[in-house]
Amino acid sequence: MHFSKELIALVAATLFSSSLASPLISRATAVNCSDPKTGVAPKCWNTLKVSDYMTNWKRLNFPTTCKEGEFWSTCFDRLATSNLKQDCTVLNSTNCAPFDPQFHYLSPQWYYGAHNTYTINQYLTTWSAALKHIHSTNPSIITSAAQPIDIDAFRAAHANSNAQGGPGASLVNIDIALANLIHLSGSNPQSDALLALLPIFKSFLTYDANAIEKANPPVADRLQIRLQQLVKHVESDVEGFLIMAGNGSFSVPEVVSSAGIVKGLSPEEGEVGSIE
Repeated sequence: MHFSKELIALVAATLFSSSLASPLISRATAVNCSDPKTGVAPKCWNTLKVSDYMTNWKRLNFPTTCKEGEFWSTCFDRLATSNLKQDCTVLNSTNCAPFDPQFHYLSPQWYYGAHNTYTINQYLTTWSAALKHIHSTNPSIITSAAQPIDIDAFRAAHANSNAQGGPGASLVNIDIALANLIHLSGSNPQSDALLALLPIFKSFLTYDANAIEKANPPVADRLQIRLQQLVKHVESDVEGFLIMAGNGSFSVPEVVSSAGIVKGLSPEEGEVGSIE
């Protein structure tokens, strides 16, 4: 059987493009969901029924087992490995360390829950670093994303009387700018999970759509505040956490890098080095 050169080229191009479709594809090809030592994979979240496990854990252990005032994720992570310093509730946390799959966890579900507290924190932290870089090198990207165009439905979902100020008001919710930036960066399961959280955990941060050029620093500042709100909400509220983690989107070896996000937002920038 002979294939035309055109067909071979088309198949090769399709395979190549699909391999580059997302930097978040798990490299684990033979993962045993019941054994974290074999790797981590998105499919394992549902296979292990981790959402049910986490819901039941909260019901049985929080607040009876956790310390007074302790966030659920800090408590959960502390009990997972006895690491008293582990803290994934803030961006850029030096105490939010990856979880060693070689450690003996009480259950594979406990490992997946703890691993997701880390990867979600890392994902939002990489967004924070990427937006800081964009603001310093190409702020027009943020300015353009802050324009509330063709997203009336999203705006309505986030509307509140204080933020919108009635008909003709120019105050716009910060999640409009954030959602536009997420869309511009390219679609993948993790960005979809973050977009799903925004209408549920609504923001009251706003900016003036009629003065975006002058207000670009405040827009950038509000984006950073919003990302910190999101990481704190997810790490302190199991329900919010499950919206992000619930389909295995963050059950991956590593999340997209800040350089990858910048590349998606600003493809003309070329190769992007390490971003702190």
